[in-house]
Amino acid sequence: MQMSLYKLVRETFDEKLPRRTAIIVKEHDFSLSFAYPAEFSSIGYLFDYRENTTYDEQPTFAIRFAEYLSSGNILSKPTFYFETMEYFPSLIRRKIIFSSDGIEIEEKFVQANQPGFLWELTLVGQHHAPFTFEKNIHTVIVFSSLANVKRNNHMLEIKTGEKVIYLTSDFDEYKLYKKIDDFIRKSPAKNVQYGYYLVLTHRMKLLPQEHKTIRFGISTHSKKNASLAFSTKHVQQRLERKWNTWFSSLAHPPFKTEPDKKAYYKCWWVIKTNYYRDKRIGKAVLEALPVYRGYWQWALPAMQWHTSMNPEVNSQCMKRLLDLFLQYQREDGYVTHAIYLDEKIPGEAWSKKSVIQTPHVPWVCLQYYYATKDIYSLRKWYPKLVRYYEYLNKFRDEHFFNLHLWAIICSWDTGLDTIPQFQKVSYGEHGKKELFCYPTIFAAERCRYEQAMGKIAEIIGETNSQDWIRESTITKQQMQAILWDEKKQWYGVLHQNRTLDTRVGVDGLFPFAYNIADSKQAARAKRNFMKLISTYGIYTVAPNETGFHAELYWRGPTWAKSCSLAMATAFYYYPDLLERIKQATVNFILRYPSIWECMNAQTGKIARGDPGLMATPVIASNVGAGELLGAIQTYYGKNVFAI
Repeated sequence: MQMSLYKLVRETFDEKLPRRTAIIVKEHDFSLSFAYPAEFSSIGYLFDYRENTTYDEQPTFAIRFAEYLSSGNILSKPTFYFETMEYFPSLIRRKIIFSSDGIEIEEKFVQANQPGFLWELTLVGQHHAPFTFEKNIHTVIVFSSLANVKRNNHMLEIKTGEKVIYLTSDFDEYKLYKKIDDFIRKSPAKNVQYGYYLVLTHRMKLLPQEHKTIRFGISTHSKKNASLAFSTKHVQQRLERKWNTWFSSLAHPPFKTEPDKKAYYKCWWVIKTNYYRDKRIGKAVLEALPVYRGYWQWALPAMQWHTSMNPEVNSQCMKRLLDLFLQYQREDGYVTHAIYLDEKIPGEAWSKKSVIQTPHVPWVCLQYYYATKDIYSLRKWYPKLVRYYEYLNKFRDEHFFNLHLWAIICSWDTGLDTIPQFQKVSYGEHGKKELFCYPTIFAAERCRYEQAMGKIAEIIGETNSQDWIRESTITKQQMQAILWDEKKQWYGVLHQNRTLDTRVGVDGLFPFAYNIADSKQAARAKRNFMKLISTYGIYTVAPNETGFHAELYWRGPTWAKSCSLAMATAFYYYPDLLERIKQATVNFILRYPSIWECMNAQTGKIARGDPGLMATPVIASNVGAGELLGAIQTYYGKNVFAI
């Protein structure tokens, strides 16, 4: 019998999750609306369906089951614990043991057939005759804006702010309150027209070992969907068939181990969790559903890798996204760093700041062409890519040292936001801030840009293809002459004061991952490269370097991006290290539920950004899960970085 991939990727979790948004269920595969566990002192879920990008958790509403129990005039807050918690694609399953009352609950929270959530709680009496469990169970729904409730039998239509929520359940009564204290103190202020707290009451009587089920159908789309969700049967079996069918449609390498297989399909699970049907481009994959609702330029390579293998969105998704970025190119040639869903003019916010982010666009366009043979799009994009190149030359080189390399004016130009070598250009260091510096990542990116443009020019019949190749040769020579540190045996960063700052880390990996480093240099750099390999991936800065911090963002922790770069480096130069890097990458993927931004490479502890905010999960739809998919593919012989 064929293994169920749906069951293979199952995750267990507990209350020590660094961020609860690691566990999410979407209302529909292509919707923004999702839910995730409430605080583990309650049995509930938080619901979010905003378009705007923010790190803050700001649920539109929260629903908590059995927040209070009552018998007669006595109101109590029950005590319980979660005995088991399991996470499957589109499904959360938990077993809840009450210590204050004689009940246990088998809980399922799932994506239903239509856009909608089904929340099912089966209560089991855990007492002995002649005792019974006979109490009112109060479920509390909390809204972020004042809510108005209309009832039609067991259907509630709840208007809160500009949103409408539809909820169906077999409750016995409901009341709306402005303050929860009005409910707790049984205040006369009840049945208000507008309030923040909705209390649903189920009157429950359980005999010993008797089973009774309470269900909620919830939708942010329509009454019909809430009603259909409420009546859905055999939902777990349906989900398993659905996900197994999709998993089976995806190409895969010849796995050597079960952990490799689980890691591979887990990455796909996270990618699908970030699906969205965009009003501008149709089916797409967001940067990161709980945080970044939009599209990022530095995510384009990973986006190309997985969309080209994914029949559910396919390469047309990539074409529409590249069109979107290039359609709104600024008059001076600048291409936006990011596009947010809530922007009227795509890319407007970042266009005002002129932040670049790694300009991968031409070699992603080339990889798109290899996958589709769409020469029409390649011809359409080519002049826009020429203008972008001219912009980068002018504003990232000619205005500075004119080295035939590219400089950065802040660390966010690169995506390596807080790497120590960029401290001076971003925040300043020891009271001094520089206006620009020349990092290795941008030298490698310029060379690769020119290489890709040469190939594109040749494909579409332009006569200047060899000019691009000559430019790439000059860039490579300048990178070797200016940024290679012969003493340190690694690539460095040229600061505004013309000093070379060389620290072994991810910035210096790019020439190796792009296969533009000299093989003799690579041989001498191997000892440094090996310093970066750890238990849970690849350090972004080697532990013995100045400025290393094991748990601060790009100052040392491992990222999905550092894993894919290291795998490509080993593919080209150090094949004897591929197995070690693969194992570290799989450890990274399987460390926690979901895919995370970054973690301590030695211990797996989730890292923090410089301001102290802990790194986020499910942020890794493209740059994370996609990069890790690429790393696994490269290990199995298909190098995704090849152009």
